[in-house]
Amino acid sequence: MIKLYGAPLSNYYAMVKVFLLEKGFDFEEVFIAPTYSEPFLELSPMGKIPCIEVDEGYLSETTAIMGFLESCIPELPMTDRDSFRRAQMAQLIKVVELYIAIESTRLMGYVFFGREFNQAVADDVKPTMVKGLAALQRLSSCSPYLLGEEITMADFFAYYVLKTAVPVAKKVWGWNIVDEVEGLAGWLQLMSERPMIQQVDNERSAAITEFMDSLE
Repeated sequence: MIKLYGAPLSNYYAMVKVFLLEKGFDFEEVFIAPTYSEPFLELSPMGKIPCIEVDEGYLSETTAIMGFLESCIPELPMTDRDSFRRAQMAQLIKVVELYIAIESTRLMGYVFFGREFNQAVADDVKPTMVKGLAALQRLSSCSPYLLGEEITMADFFAYYVLKTAVPVAKKVWGWNIVDEVEGLAGWLQLMSERPMIQQVDNERSAAITEFMDSLE
């Protein structure tokens, strides 16, 4: 059985867990915080979550994990059979990761954990996110999913990136980034109605509430 290591607070943990559920895997959750120390580095060389344990060994980095899981159950595809379409999906995921996820993460400490606001960081982040959202607009169709009629890995990845990036942009700049991409609001609603996403979102919300209560 697959073991999924991590914590429900993490949006990357959430996207892997949803992918496991959507693909129909049996798996066990092992709750652990990220730490750059032994013995966790044997599981995840950068000390990041999530990571998984399978018969062959350990695997970290969310897109690598999802790609492996996709190959294990090809009869329920979450990628296109066409090689160019698969490359387009990878392109979209990379744009969302580099120019929306990583940039918005730079302000998470202020938005979610009460750390001091850094105006210089905010000034540096927003132009990159503007370009990232413009690229997402060009690359996605939201018809009804990001890349067309069939759901793909990109939908799960982008959904959980935006679950964090949207509140960051709203608090820092009063900016609704959903409005920057035509059809994105409807796509977010469609994704939020999937039963497996509802399950994981509810668990994640409960974990966030418990964590915030522990800080008081």
